[in-house]
Amino acid sequence: MKTNSKDLRELVRKELNPVYLFFAEESIQLTSLIDSVLLVAKDSNFDEKTTYVVSKDMDWSFLDSNNENLDLFGSKKIIEIKLLGSGPGNKGSKALKEYSLDPDPNKLLIVSAEGLDKKSQSSAWAKSLEETGIMVVENPIPLNSMPQWIQGQANDSNVQIKNEAAQLLSEKTEGNLLAATQEIIKLSLLYPNVEIGLKEMEDSISNASKYGIFDLSNAFVSGNKNRTFQIIESLKSEGMQPTLILWALTKEINNLYKVMEDNSTKNIWGPRHYLETLTKRVNQLTKTKIQQSLLEIAEIDASIKGLSPKNPWQAIRDLAITF
Repeated sequence: MKTNSKDLRELVRKELNPVYLFFAEESIQLTSLIDSVLLVAKDSNFDEKTTYVVSKDMDWSFLDSNNENLDLFGSKKIIEIKLLGSGPGNKGSKALKEYSLDPDPNKLLIVSAEGLDKKSQSSAWAKSLEETGIMVVENPIPLNSMPQWIQGQANDSNVQIKNEAAQLLSEKTEGNLLAATQEIIKLSLLYPNVEIGLKEMEDSISNASKYGIFDLSNAFVSGNKNRTFQIIESLKSEGMQPTLILWALTKEINNLYKVMEDNSTKNIWGPRHYLETLTKRVNQLTKTKIQQSLLEIAEIDASIKGLSPKNPWQAIRDLAITF
């Protein structure tokens, strides 16, 4: 069935479906949708999570239960399939359609599709997953709806933001969801249990950190490992949550992956100098390295959510200095 992000949470609380399919333009939107499922899945004894990043030469046999050893203890597993800018291809489409006909009761399948066109939402593989499970399509946030989106995100972080304050933040972040999220997290630390009005918002925005999330992104994508590490340590000391830092790194690695797959920056938004930096950086990397880093990100994300024993901060540091 098809639903929206608001109703998804209620549906997940009532019953976990075997399959979830999420479409969105922004990784932050996808993360929010996935988190709402993982939170319930963890309480339902889904203790293991494996992530697959789709590429043109993908081996889809992991969806075939016949290729797995039987688990005597009936271990429940979460399988996340990440589509970045392109669909699953012919083999993937066939595998997803076949799996949707008879999903494994000990598996929870989450397919996240970032930056796919509308045609993909009505494709045969998407329809088959929708019929078996739940599909959510998150549309891009228009600028005139940003204040409402900001207030909704703030509510999720137990922060109350007045209308005029949300409007100010919307204007300052110019539709950038990552920047707005960073400010909301900072507000939750600066003003616990306080309704955020215009004055508090102005003070928070003017009280800029030594480094911002965009400094981190720029340092990381340019390959400046020392500066990247320095910024991460600075942001950590200022109380920034690892989730937001991971979002920033994920976005850049996703963009690098898209550029490598398409051999072009045509599907990436950003100023010319940023696109030129992506192209230069891609030429210094291998596809294997990017794919491995995306899998590392998935494990870091699992550790933040308590699904992996890794230390999130140390894993983020390791990723930053080895990428």
